Amino acid sequence: MHLASDYIHPYKDAGGRPAQCRVRIYLPDNSHDAPVVICSEVPNNPGGSITDSAGVIQVNELPTPLVWIEHRPEESTNGGEETFDLTERAPYLGVTRAWIGEAVGAKV
Repeated sequence: MHLASDYIHPYKDAGGRPAQCRVRIYLPDNSHDAPVVICSEVPNNPGGSITDSAGVIQVNELPTPLVWIEHRPEESTNGGEETFDLTERAPYLGVTRAWIGEAVGAKV
């Protein structure tokens, strides 16, 4: 895997308000592996949750299937703990989340 893109993605949330999230796209070195997208909540996001940012897939013309991980760093959880949520399918196909636990000593 190699980091192919790291940027702040602007979008409109479900209520039509401007919002943003950090997107990191990792592309596989092996054609049999799936791309990985880590979508992170940013502390100063003026709009809705990162769960509404599925447009990332279309904007970046990413192949499917892919692995989608929603990341909420500690500074964006209002005093909570950093979390990572793994979706079993790309968001535009229907979101199914699986909690994969707390970050342990690793910074993404």
